[in-house]
Amino acid sequence: MNQRKTINLKSIFNLKTVWLFVLFPTFVTIHSFPVPKLERRVMDHAGILSEATVNQLESNLKQFETETSNQIAVYTTPSLHDETIEDVAIQIFDEWKLGQKSKNNGILLIIAPNERKMRIEVGRGLEGALTDIQAKHIIREQLRPSFKSGDMDGGVTAGVNAIMAAIRGEYTPSEDDVDTTNSESDEMVSGLIGGITTFLSLFVPGFGGLVVTIIGILFLYILLAFIFGGTFGLIIAIALFFLVIFLKKFFGLGKGGGGSGGYYDGGWSSGSDSWSSSSSDSWSGGGGDSGGGGSSGDW
Repeated sequence: MNQRKTINLKSIFNLKTVWLFVLFPTFVTIHSFPVPKLERRVMDHAGILSEATVNQLESNLKQFETETSNQIAVYTTPSLHDETIEDVAIQIFDEWKLGQKSKNNGILLIIAPNERKMRIEVGRGLEGALTDIQAKHIIREQLRPSFKSGDMDGGVTAGVNAIMAAIRGEYTPSEDDVDTTNSESDEMVSGLIGGITTFLSLFVPGFGGLVVTIIGILFLYILLAFIFGGTFGLIIAIALFFLVIFLKKFFGLGKGGGGSGGYYDGGWSSGSDSWSSSSSDSWSGGGGDSGGGGSSGDW
């Protein structure tokens, strides 16, 4: 009898152990930082930098990447969401894939002004050029004094300059580097052509109008995929195609001129009104990851 009780207790214990291991990963992943989409080299979500500083840093870091292939990103966050800045830095770094994949030469400078925390996260390929001690020195000598005096622009600029100086001679561009800077001008032109073509297709009857609409939507898809990603861009493009069909039937556009006129279609505006005509750049990581250490600090 006692032996049976012992066996039952062991079974219950083992069952609880199994459930613990099953549920543990769930608890771990619940509290993950909401990593934003990487859009540019300097992302001031906390609003602590002036526009002039953001633009100057963006230009300097772009030129630095062109000359060295090293990728440096600056991110300010309004909240760490109750996580440590070390964990948040690694999550962001690896999600953005900073640095070239073949070199792992990325750097992330993250600043959380509400928690008064900052960290320099280093890719594995740069741990020799920017050691933990050097990163700590940059935080102590360049960032912290300016932050304490309220000069966020000066602190970030000095910190970024010190990081660039430390890693400048470590790598040079090579043939297998990923082109991480993409001009939006081609996508904007494609969207403009697609919007105008789709609009004109409203007045083309029959099968010819269908063909013109398909061509217009295909050009629009290039822009939609660039903005929303391939999957969502495709969904939006398909939705626009059926919207065109509905509107053309509803308003009776494109009828006459023979054929099966009135068959589909109904317009979308020229498509260019909601997009800027300027040729700004988007930026992406090169496939690298973290693991090279770094240093954290406060002020």
